[in-house]
Amino acid sequence: MTIALIAFDGSENAMRAIDKVLDTMDTSKLHVHLLNVCELVPINELIFSRDPELAMLNIRKVHEEAGLAVLTPAKARLESAGIAFDAHVLSGNPAEVITDSSRKYHCDLIVMGTRGMGTIKNLLLGSVATKVVHLTEKPLLLVK
Repeated sequence: MTIALIAFDGSENAMRAIDKVLDTMDTSKLHVHLLNVCELVPINELIFSRDPELAMLNIRKVHEEAGLAVLTPAKARLESAGIAFDAHVLSGNPAEVITDSSRKYHCDLIVMGTRGMGTIKNLLLGSVATKVVHLTEKPLLLVK
């Protein structure tokens, strides 16, 4: 059994990453952890809230709903291919969450697109893919 973590942000490259997995791997022995990572909430959204605890719960709920919506086409693609998968929506630094999740779920491989939805931000801060390359000890498949 091969366990793959596919980081999915809704971008074309992320969808191509799923297609690459389906085209090149033995899908009969594949289990996928499909992951969407929401970035952390700016602290001022909590500080200026009347009830910071309630605000945090609401923010988590919004992140979860948004993340699940982003994962919808990826889930449909995996389901139509008959691939067993678990879907996860987590918050935090995307590169760190991806590498930590790959360890937590005992993944054999991380799969992701080389460029995601935040192209301008990636140019300023360095891409998530580049950070994952430096953080992980797992094999990493990057798809253009």
